[in-house]
Amino acid sequence: MDKFDRKFWRRLWALTKPYWVSDERRKALTLLAVLLVLGGGTIGLGVWATYIVRNLMTALSSKHAAAFYRDLFMFLAYVVAVVPVFAYYPYLQGKLGIAWREWLTRRFLDKSFSGRAFYRINLHGKVDNPDQRVADDINSFTFRTAGFVLDGMNSLISALSYFAVLWFISRELALVMLAYVAVGTWVTVAIGRRLVRINFDQERYQADFRFGLVHVRDNAESIAMYGGEQHETRQLMRRFASVVGNFNLLIFWQRNLALFTNAYSNLPMVLPYLLLAGAYFAGKIQFGEMSQASIAFGTLQSSLSIVVNQFQQIADYTAVVNRLALFWEECSEPEEPEHANLPTVEIETAPEVAAEDLTLMTPDYDRTLIRELSFDLPPEQSLLISGSSGAGKTSLMRAIAGLWSSGSGRIIRPELEDVMFLPQRPYMTLGSLRDQLCYPAVDASEEDLRRVLKAVNLEGLPERVGGLDAERDWQSVLSLGEQQRLAFARLLLRSPRYAFLDEATSSLDENNEELLYRRLQESPITFASVGHRSTLRKYHQQVLELDGESGWRMIPNQDYLAAAAG
Repeated sequence: MDKFDRKFWRRLWALTKPYWVSDERRKALTLLAVLLVLGGGTIGLGVWATYIVRNLMTALSSKHAAAFYRDLFMFLAYVVAVVPVFAYYPYLQGKLGIAWREWLTRRFLDKSFSGRAFYRINLHGKVDNPDQRVADDINSFTFRTAGFVLDGMNSLISALSYFAVLWFISRELALVMLAYVAVGTWVTVAIGRRLVRINFDQERYQADFRFGLVHVRDNAESIAMYGGEQHETRQLMRRFASVVGNFNLLIFWQRNLALFTNAYSNLPMVLPYLLLAGAYFAGKIQFGEMSQASIAFGTLQSSLSIVVNQFQQIADYTAVVNRLALFWEECSEPEEPEHANLPTVEIETAPEVAAEDLTLMTPDYDRTLIRELSFDLPPEQSLLISGSSGAGKTSLMRAIAGLWSSGSGRIIRPELEDVMFLPQRPYMTLGSLRDQLCYPAVDASEEDLRRVLKAVNLEGLPERVGGLDAERDWQSVLSLGEQQRLAFARLLLRSPRYAFLDEATSSLDENNEELLYRRLQESPITFASVGHRSTLRKYHQQVLELDGESGWRMIPNQDYLAAAAG
């Protein structure tokens, strides 16, 4: 077993074990036990059916009518017994699969949101299409794992049962079967091993192509404004070319595998008759025994050939396990592991906001954005952060939020529940208008919601969209300016101790911008803003200017002082 195999089995165990030792293990183990009992019962009935068929064929060949009709009645009894088992088996297997999927999805979501791992893996780009891994791969993993385990257990029981049937008819035939399956399994693995990696790549290329289509859908208006249809077509076809190229490789190896497996699966139809024909013509066995041997041989071959018969599914499954495990491992990685020996920005919790000897660098530590910055932002004060594009304004905001650690020095701030950040493009969550205002977790009455909407000049919005509980695609329904005002309504409703605004009014006219900042000044919120507009200066007491060459200066805002004096 090579290194890849050991890694796969280790990953499979890490993904599988937690559910079966969790609080839901009793329900899961009960379902598994019932399924195994049903599977064993089905196999037992199947063995009984071989004897019924054996007697039927013997009665036919000897023209014994009474025995024939008796055995035919027995076969009908077998059908009545086996029908409900066949109906309930997939039903209970589905119940087990969906319960496991629900538990594992919750676990993956908790893990991806823990420690902002979702942000980190998206930033690093090591895990492609995490949405597909949660939505599709978990579903495939849980149902296929349950299916493979049950199939394996049933195949083992079936193999032992039918091997015993075959052994009592012809020991030679039973031994030939074992050798036949062993050789077939070895050849299948040798031919199909290449499919594991190809299936992994196919899932990745498919997901990349789908992501490109979703990206076009989400940015349709911008693409139309730019006239970028031809560029987008080229980008999508470039991604699709990877899908096509890898698919051609996939079907090439699937063809090679199919050439062998089809021959392997069809040969057992005649092999028992070929090996037993001499004994039958010599009168040593009855015709019914040949029929029974043929059924037992085919069933035993199917039971022992799980790898041969399901190699394509196993290859797909291996890719799913590796994709899920990689996602989990990346969520568990500490931040910036590749720079573990380099200094990072420290964050200290305190009632006020300040920075001490703060140096911010790009994530690769290649360029210094801000050098040895020190400032403080006492309560009921306001700060404007200005500077040219690329000077590090947004990076400073990210560092305060704990999202940017490349650099050195110390940031002092309250706990994050006492701080709120407003980006240039507000986040519109899925849900109702009430959900937008209360995001992420604010309890407010309808009176409070309407009050803050009026404060940001969106008083008529509920009636326009169908009420506070109306659900819409808010990014499409609301203009960017309305979204920014809605974000301010969230801020006023939550009323944190500190707020950091990153170009949060860039899409507003001056009148609405003034309205929002006046509301902010009337509140107890201490705030800092990033912005280029000269109109912002009059709302802030201090200005932090970044020169774009890692330098900075802190100056009192004369516009604010003059406005206050006036």
